[in-house]
Amino acid sequence: MKSNRIYFYLLIILLLNALHLISEIYADGLEEGIIETLILLPVSFSFTLFVFWSRLYIKNTIANKIITSKNKVRFLSFWAIVITIKTLVLTFILKGFSSYFFNDDEGPEPFFDLAFWAVLLACFSIIVFVYFIEIFLESQKEKQDIKVKLTQYQSEKSIAQYLALKKQLNPHFLFNSFNSLLGLISIDSKKAEYFLQELSNIYRYNLTQSEEVVVTLRKELKLIYSYMSLQKIRFGEHIILEDHIEEAKLNFLLPPMTLELLLENAIKHNVIESNKPLKISIISEGNSIKVMNNFQPKNHHYEKSLGIGLKNLINQYKMLHPEVPHFKIINGNYIAYIPLIEPEL
Repeated sequence: MKSNRIYFYLLIILLLNALHLISEIYADGLEEGIIETLILLPVSFSFTLFVFWSRLYIKNTIANKIITSKNKVRFLSFWAIVITIKTLVLTFILKGFSSYFFNDDEGPEPFFDLAFWAVLLACFSIIVFVYFIEIFLESQKEKQDIKVKLTQYQSEKSIAQYLALKKQLNPHFLFNSFNSLLGLISIDSKKAEYFLQELSNIYRYNLTQSEEVVVTLRKELKLIYSYMSLQKIRFGEHIILEDHIEEAKLNFLLPPMTLELLLENAIKHNVIESNKPLKISIISEGNSIKVMNNFQPKNHHYEKSLGIGLKNLINQYKMLHPEVPHFKIINGNYIAYIPLIEPEL
């Protein structure tokens, strides 16, 4: 990208010097025009490159720390001050240089003469031109980046909605839930009523929240309590859930169904027996949560690759947050680290 900009400025400088050469040929002759162009061409190109690289340096070291393009007044004021200072400094340098080397008159000439104002105007024109082009190109690039991110986000959201729809119609979950409910109706009608209520809560949440970009951790935990109530009826005391969440983190955000996905994977892929109970812990650590379960897989292929749901979760985070979830097996425990998104005030 930077080399393309340099070629662009080189082309502009060549065109301007070609026009200058033509005008000098008509005014002072071919030889004079060629001599001036041979001097002016490298000087003007070097000057333009200096303006370009110095602006890039100021932008990366100073401007990005104290201004943003969203604050238009501060943004324009900062660059106006930079352009003014740079124009004055370079004008004094160039005028002093030309006065020292190219003054053929016998006495000292006034410093603030017509040549000074000509140099000032030339410096200002070149600097403003370069700055205008750079700011315009950067704004266009930002707009293009936003369009690309929006396109990616819409794609990820479509995938998320598709996966959420698949969860809503998950035949295994429904089959197991209805089997448990059928068994409870004849044994314990009160427990069956409670079971049906929790099942209703899960599907209500799935329908209402699955299209949201993010939800609060508080809402996700409420869903998890309903989900684990069903699993408790199915597995009894062979499945254990513990949560250690700081109160201050309950209003932090994460994609909907994140915790349900992690618990569903733990139950789906691990052995759950009386002599091998499954213990799941949800713990807040800084601006993230750790979902951990004892690792006792049903087969040996569990750790070879991430499932579709986890890959989709990572892709959603790439669009929402600088950090993404990661997964490890440490000391016989499968651990998922999920970043929390700080809510805007």
